[in-house]
Amino acid sequence: MRFERIVAALDGSSHGQRVLDAAITQARQAGGSLSLVHALPDDGQAPLMFADMAGSASQARREQREQARERGKALLAHARELVMREGLECRTLLLEGDPARAICRHAEEHHQDLIVIGSRGLGTVRELMLGSVSHKVAQLAAVPVLIIK
Repeated sequence: MRFERIVAALDGSSHGQRVLDAAITQARQAGGSLSLVHALPDDGQAPLMFADMAGSASQARREQREQARERGKALLAHARELVMREGLECRTLLLEGDPARAICRHAEEHHQDLIVIGSRGLGTVRELMLGSVSHKVAQLAAVPVLIIK
């Protein structure tokens, strides 16, 4: 089976480079293209890291959300540079909502052939509370999923 349209789900963890490398290898073998995605969780899923006494929690959440958006854009821009150096076509997308559902929805709506995702993300506490994103993707996806350890 040839996977020509591949989603690489990047989360900013150290595992992300292995995900990107595997996706590049798959795309190169098939002469395919990559969709590099990063999912921003809903505000209710994102932990509140700070709220000073003078500021409100909602303002702190907005600031954190904007910082997360900027980090996501930077992550995708860096990954895009690496893919372009390999001579492969790619596009980048910043997804919003439940990460697993957003990744699967993107793959389905854009007729992707494969999702490549890491088995370890940014936090074990978050995984304990919400479940592993890669596990959810494997359960929900309508296309094959390659989980990188």
